[in-house]
Amino acid sequence: MNLKSGRIEGFEQYSQINSVKEFNTHIEMWLAVKKHEFSKGELIGLKRLVRFSAKVPGVCNAKIGTLLKAINVSR
Repeated sequence: MNLKSGRIEGFEQYSQINSVKEFNTHIEMWLAVKKHEFSKGELIGLKRLVRFSAKVPGVCNAKIGTLLKAINVSR
């Protein structure tokens, strides 16, 4: 598979989730089981990644630098 960057709407076919509500439910259930495996900083990054994955539920095409800038972390 060869992916190229582009508008997030171009990645909708990769999502198996139908709505933001469904996405949030799955994230909450997954975190209930796995949250203890992450450090505080990792959870902050994961939660920001989840927020970037809401326009097309379950899909994020933001660059790593964009994510780090959003949580005020230097690379």
